[in-house]
Amino acid sequence: MVSGFHRISGCVMAGTLLFGGVGFALLPFNFTQFVEYIRSWNLHPVITSVFKFIIAYPIAFHTLNGIRFIGFDMAKGVDNIGQIYKGGYLVLALAAIIAAYAVFNAWPTNKEAQRTA
Repeated sequence: MVSGFHRISGCVMAGTLLFGGVGFALLPFNFTQFVEYIRSWNLHPVITSVFKFIIAYPIAFHTLNGIRFIGFDMAKGVDNIGQIYKGGYLVLALAAIIAAYAVFNAWPTNKEAQRTA
């Protein structure tokens, strides 16, 4: 399960970078203008935080699981199937914690809200 998600997350991130890069190169607006366009929708911070988590989780997961797979290449953590599953669950949990921490740090503060008002 974790191996499949690792491959899928890598492909989705690579595709996003490829199509996003080509799209911004060909379209008449840039990334900054796109972000400002999304901000003009005035979405509630909870909604934008959910999207930020959806973006941050695969990045954190793919990074951590890649480190785990490097350990597998060195024959670390492959002694028994239970150890492999525990490592996978640890990666899933740590990725969620790191993504949540990233979203929490990006939460708008009152000072930022006053600056934009």
